[in-house]
Amino acid sequence: MRTSRLILIVLSIGILFDVCPPVPRSNRTRAESQQKTAVRQLAVKCGKLLDGKSAIAIPDALILIEDDRIAAVGRGLKIPPGAEVIDLSRSTVLPGLIDTHTHLTYHYDTAQNEKPAVTGIYSSENAKSTLKAGFTTVRNLGASDGIDFDLRQAIGKSASLGPRIQASGAPLTRSRPPEPNEDLAARVATIREFIRKQISAGADVIKVFVTPGAGGGDVLLYSEEEIKAIVDEASKNNIRVAAHAHATQGIKAAVRAGVASIEHGSKLDDEAIKLMIEHHTALVPTLYLPNHYLGHRDRFNFNEARWQALSQLKSLMADNFRKALSAGVWIVMGSDAVAGLHGENAKELEWMVKTGMTPAQTIRAATADAAQLMAWQDRVGTIEAGKWADLIAVDRDPLKDITELQRVKFVMKAGLVVSK
Repeated sequence: MRTSRLILIVLSIGILFDVCPPVPRSNRTRAESQQKTAVRQLAVKCGKLLDGKSAIAIPDALILIEDDRIAAVGRGLKIPPGAEVIDLSRSTVLPGLIDTHTHLTYHYDTAQNEKPAVTGIYSSENAKSTLKAGFTTVRNLGASDGIDFDLRQAIGKSASLGPRIQASGAPLTRSRPPEPNEDLAARVATIREFIRKQISAGADVIKVFVTPGAGGGDVLLYSEEEIKAIVDEASKNNIRVAAHAHATQGIKAAVRAGVASIEHGSKLDDEAIKLMIEHHTALVPTLYLPNHYLGHRDRFNFNEARWQALSQLKSLMADNFRKALSAGVWIVMGSDAVAGLHGENAKELEWMVKTGMTPAQTIRAATADAAQLMAWQDRVGTIEAGKWADLIAVDRDPLKDITELQRVKFVMKAGLVVSK
């Protein structure tokens, strides 16, 4: 049994055998009525507020929260009688950050044939580190054994601490491109069945490796017709597709097929950029990732070809990012948090600024735009009435120094203070 499922069972047992005395039958109606009407109210005083919508900070704003939702935001609001006050009047307050490309199950020293229960333990710790770093929402793109589904459920049931998760489960991938004589219709049927099974298992998003990883060559693992089938099958359930694509032809095929995002996109050319703009396809550039791998070379067992590819990607990704940014491609933050990167996700924001984005653009890429990519713009990404009360705070102004978001001092998720 997976670790997260064990946690859920323990939690359920705790609820069933609550040590609190039962409410007498004669008082139950009144007690239940009071529980239904009682609303927990919070008032958060902000020194500066970056609401995720505007690039200009709002001074001396107040955020009013009822239970897990934001009730009102602005200046000159009155604090309701009896509301709990959280004083962040010396801080800059922002929406909870969003990382659209994580791997919460990845960790150092992975043993061959590691049991899912062991992976689950590491995953739970990675999720906790991610949340405490200020990332209240993530998209997890690739995990075996449905561990990310279990982790999502455990977090949702408050049995484990972490961000809310859109999970893909196992990605769609191949070890090699199909042979020219392989039956396309049969391949498409197999792909559609895989997508249906993933969605039935609990996938919120589909991840496909259109091209291999770094060092795998500039080949197409899936044809444009196959990618269209993936997008079509997923869209029947209002689910979006994230395409891992380094090679140029793979990027173009995925964009024409209708994927929601290109992950990495390291070998963009002018035509690919034009297509991404026309289709409003998001680029999730993962700029910091090669630096992370190269800086921790002793912790990753890669062959020399992959190390050479990562060295080349370091500059190639930066150059193409600048071209995409200048042309107007929609860019969204995703760290590709692998082993050793959990809790350091905001390093990606630093590299986005280093490579040409303004701090305001970068913050939007990790808040409002990230929420839009996930189709959760009605829930997260900005601080406004009706959305989940996901807030973070830092001491200084990240519009002046984006690295301030690597020093988050306060985290609230759905109205509950996680870290302060």
